Amino acid sequence: MYDIDTKLLRSFLSVATERSFSNAASRLGYSQATMSQRIRQLEGLLGVTLFERGYHSVVLTPGGTELLPHAQRVVDEHDNFLNRARKGQVSGNVRLGIAEDYVLPMLANLLKRVQQIYPGIELSIVTGLSRNLCQQVEARNLDLAVVTLPETKPGAHVLAEPDLKWVAAPGFRHGEGTPWPIAFFPEGCAFRAAAKKCLAEQGIAFREVLVSPSGQVIQSAAAAETAITVMALGTIPVELRPLSKSYRLPNLPRTCIQIVERDKGLSSAALQIKELVISAF
Repeated sequence: MYDIDTKLLRSFLSVATERSFSNAASRLGYSQATMSQRIRQLEGLLGVTLFERGYHSVVLTPGGTELLPHAQRVVDEHDNFLNRARKGQVSGNVRLGIAEDYVLPMLANLLKRVQQIYPGIELSIVTGLSRNLCQQVEARNLDLAVVTLPETKPGAHVLAEPDLKWVAAPGFRHGEGTPWPIAFFPEGCAFRAAAKKCLAEQGIAFREVLVSPSGQVIQSAAAAETAITVMALGTIPVELRPLSKSYRLPNLPRTCIQIVERDKGLSSAALQIKELVISAF
């Protein structure tokens, strides 16, 4: 009977998700050689080939596909066991920044999980534009921040790289030949900068009908069918929808959702909050 280190299972799950050894290694903070070694070790322990390794892609074998949900279940149970065992033992104050784009999708669930798993942690949350939150982390006013930037900051943990989409309410109609009415965050927002650049490159006229630092206000303006806006795929609320190509708006680039943290290390409480944020994504 062999014991399997959960690091091997986490490596397997990461490669299966990323379909790339190099991307999976970067995601977990390992070298590609270490990632390959762990997969070979796991395959040896299980007696199953997990991946078909091509020049440009990595594909799960039938055996890997069959084992995938079981591996995920083992890792989840392992983490739940540790969380229950450590419940109430981790305490402290943590200051977390969340960009306005992601407050509504993640805040309620995050607060609930902190209360359930780490009742000893006092979590203070600050919302705002990503640029301002990064400055607060650098000034050590915040321990961590979930931000959206066009590039990855050194030392940051990448959570996702979703496409940006033009979105509007289902009943929105644009008058032919009139400027597009758009609701934006203020200057300093990566979404705003990307959208305005794409519009300018194609000479598409627009007007800013609303500028607000509040994501909820921007969503309300879009839901009222008075404006369109820009959101990351995966964060679009049910009352809005991505606009189809028939509207002839320019394609938007991807963005990078990441966690930035203050230098000189994090407290145990801050590390646990970081893990909860990562698991939420």
